[in-house]
Amino acid sequence: MRPFTLRDRPRHGSRSNPPGASTDELPGPGLCFTQTPGPLLAVVGLCGGAGASTIAYLTAATAAVQSSVPVLVCDTGGPTAGLAVYAGVKACRTLADAAELVGRAEPLTGGLFALDEHGLRVIAGEPQFTVEPEKAGVQRVLKDAREAHGLTVVDGGTLARPSDQTAMGVATHVAWVLPASESAVTRARRVLERIAPLSRPELLVARATGCKAPIGALRDLADHRRAPLVLMPHVADFLDMPVLDVAAEAAITLQAIGGLLRR
Repeated sequence: MRPFTLRDRPRHGSRSNPPGASTDELPGPGLCFTQTPGPLLAVVGLCGGAGASTIAYLTAATAAVQSSVPVLVCDTGGPTAGLAVYAGVKACRTLADAAELVGRAEPLTGGLFALDEHGLRVIAGEPQFTVEPEKAGVQRVLKDAREAHGLTVVDGGTLARPSDQTAMGVATHVAWVLPASESAVTRARRVLERIAPLSRPELLVARATGCKAPIGALRDLADHRRAPLVLMPHVADFLDMPVLDVAAEAAITLQAIGGLLRR
């Protein structure tokens, strides 16, 4: 049994452009996907409040508008559940719920994802505190997700939960996210020292904090991972302005992520 099917995906060009920025104002073709299977990007915060959910949704929503094949974004289910708030929709079950059913070989009825206003498929829901599926169930759902989508983006939290770690383990690409501050670099270094360099492409995204960014320390951290470094400017909250307008503000960051996904 495969948990994903393409039969209900919108036809290319069948939906009108959502309000906000036009597609001409969005980042270039790096986030335009035309075939499946596509990459699976894990966006991982290196400390609390890093902005993994923000970047995961921003990347996926932009790709959904630009691509002719379905794009999926999900989180692993957990106590924060910020992704559903950003998307403005919630699925009938979280990734953790789906993986738990798959692990027990039970049918996935009632649909897996919700569609947001951009045609983006979303697997996210209410905060969860007790559901922790088996590793094999998470791997199976994400493997099938990648097969059915031009891009799959997973909000990997801060790797605090086994599901976060499993998602990162199956990802084809990883974007590490941290605030551009001295304290965040110190905390991030302690995390990355415990994670061996990956055999997959990595990117380090440092988000502006309003303070002077410690460029030298950030470059050292990126060099340690053999990963490109991109500085992300401060952007408006999704709840304050349309997400595609926010994407236009973060164009350089999204172009860098698109470049990562082409490697």
